[in-house]
Amino acid sequence: MNKLEALSVMYGLPTADLRAEYARLGALKVNMITPSLYGSGVTELASTLNGYFRELGLKSDWSALEADRRFFVLSKKITEALSLSFNSVTREELKEFKELSYSLLLPSDCDILYMHDFHALIAAEKLKNVKKIYRCHFDISRANADVWAFLKPYIESCDGVIFTSPQSHPALNRRADYILPSIDPCSVKNTVVGKVEREKVLKIFGIPLDKPMVLQVSRFDRVKDPFGLIDVFKEVAKNIPSVLVYAGGFAPDDVNASALYDELKKYAAGRRDIILLSINRHDYEIAALQSAADVVVQKSFSESFGLSITEALWKSKPVAASDVGGIRLQIINNKTGLLCRNNADFASSVIRLLRDKSLAQRLAAGGKRLVTEKFLITRELKSHAEIFKKIV
Repeated sequence: MNKLEALSVMYGLPTADLRAEYARLGALKVNMITPSLYGSGVTELASTLNGYFRELGLKSDWSALEADRRFFVLSKKITEALSLSFNSVTREELKEFKELSYSLLLPSDCDILYMHDFHALIAAEKLKNVKKIYRCHFDISRANADVWAFLKPYIESCDGVIFTSPQSHPALNRRADYILPSIDPCSVKNTVVGKVEREKVLKIFGIPLDKPMVLQVSRFDRVKDPFGLIDVFKEVAKNIPSVLVYAGGFAPDDVNASALYDELKKYAAGRRDIILLSINRHDYEIAALQSAADVVVQKSFSESFGLSITEALWKSKPVAASDVGGIRLQIINNKTGLLCRNNADFASSVIRLLRDKSLAQRLAAGGKRLVTEKFLITRELKSHAEIFKKIV
């Protein structure tokens, strides 16, 4: 049974119309580009799309950019300036990024070059007779003005531009399309792991079984407010003996993650109830942690969507998350989770969810329904067929 058949048989999702839509596209060749091959929700989504595109008859490939460290140092600064307006990049750094971009090698033997995030935008200018799609995976509504002005012309020159929502970006002088991210219920990461098996994983990571677990799954990035997360948990732990697990990873393009991880270990000050896990390409282990969690949190300064929230809701977990950006598309306050505006709000929300089991169960059930209705892969595949058809 292939994955399309599994979506239909196991989850009752319609796939016949999808097959018909993609059949009309013929043997369209799509090459997707991401900054790296692992370590982020972007790479997970690209991998999922690539597999389904192939099952649906497209000639689809997926690769990562190859560049020297300086390119990724600058791209990280640009990412932070796009996410948070108070981060800046100098004109000299933007010029250097542009020069380094021209040395990137991109696949040209395709009908569509599908660029996940901005990293390949400048290099793509060299490609002729190839349609180009730019998809932005983070909230740039508060982007630094200079950085946005630098990238905007390259974005507007693309044949297709995709954002999460109209609220997630500044104004453009062209039409944009909007696609909400999705999860694949057939993937290992979205498996609900049973009690016996997940406890084996907890023991491997040294996570106690006799305390409630608060979990955040996200890369080690300052935009995820990891220091604020630790502060919040310290307040929670004063009221309820529990354990915080922050499961993160190191994407190859993120040159700052390792140093931040070391900072966080120092900030946690050796507390045995704060466990920082560095795990890459461990989808089953992440699924086990999410399945075992009593409360899942997402404490971010900025978030375009937050697939780790979707994964937790799919596993019927109560979620407390920052009241920012695309998180609001998933967390409807007091219906599918709790939205939090500050540290005190976060701490009280987590405490409520740990103490009030009926509230936690009600929100978890609402979250599972929302994901089932809106955030599964079939909806996203349909949106892509419509965009591909439009630009070719």
